[in-house]
Amino acid sequence: MIARTKSSAAPRRVVRPGVAAVLIALGAASCGVAPRVPAPPSPAAGPRVLCVVAHPDDETGFAGTLYKTATHLGGPCDILVITNGEAGYKYSTLAEVVYGRRLTDPETGRSELPAIRQAEMREAARVLRVREVFFLSELDHRYTQDPNEVLGEGAKVWDLPRVRGEIARVLDAGGYDFVFVHLPVPTTHGHHKAATILALEAVAAMPRERRPIALGAFGMTKDGDPPTHPYVLDGFPITRSRDDIRAWTFDRTQKFGFENKLDYRIVTSWAVAAHKSQGTYQSLLGRGELEAFRMFAIDAVDAVARTDALFTRLAEPQFEALRYDESGRIVR
Repeated sequence: MIARTKSSAAPRRVVRPGVAAVLIALGAASCGVAPRVPAPPSPAAGPRVLCVVAHPDDETGFAGTLYKTATHLGGPCDILVITNGEAGYKYSTLAEVVYGRRLTDPETGRSELPAIRQAEMREAARVLRVREVFFLSELDHRYTQDPNEVLGEGAKVWDLPRVRGEIARVLDAGGYDFVFVHLPVPTTHGHHKAATILALEAVAAMPRERRPIALGAFGMTKDGDPPTHPYVLDGFPITRSRDDIRAWTFDRTQKFGFENKLDYRIVTSWAVAAHKSQGTYQSLLGRGELEAFRMFAIDAVDAVARTDALFTRLAEPQFEALRYDESGRIVR
């Protein structure tokens, strides 16, 4: 069962009655619920994963890995989302019919999208069997490639002491084995970079024996090579990756089911489809073959061996190869 949680801070957005009715119909949880931290790990649990991302829908970059970790390995997977993604109003044209609001209008979109996108995030989490979602409800002010717009000296976009405190609190309580973030390559959204930097700082502040392994995700095709741009951002040495170690990959095209007709791109498309207020990810459905991960240089106990073990298990067959006789019964 998936738990739905919010930040302990007072809600920062107002949900108008019309949108509230839509969200209730979609099964959205009520606002203002104090956050719960994950239960302590049990010896039988699979690897515990926390994803730290900037916006609802960022989790789709590692959707297959999350799903198979949760369902095949029995690993509790949680997501911490820093903003509500209200700057995505420019891509909400098709969602206006769904939600009955002129979401492409900047004022309306910024007012209504926080509640809408949280509801969409919960639906994607349900599909991926994610256990907890932590919403920090910080401002998604605009698209930028500069992380200093939210992290720089004097920046007022995010409440940085609060964000840092929440990330540290969730990490401390969760007993996580891995933290997934987006690899902060130069061309990515500045909010993605900032979320990664804050997560890495929190991991590095933990005692070595308790640190989760920090992995940065990026997309690849099977015939492609890892990006060649540098794996450390200027001014942010915390982002340096272990470039002496290959990237690990999760293959979304792993085949299973009757006549091997199914693969993990399907469940990824379910998660993407939950984010109906956004129109760009949907145009990329089916293109992402590999979810690739680089290890950051933050030291953790047995990091390489534990990561090898995770991705070896993620390559295992998950589902029984079904066969049917002429009457349609399963043949064992």
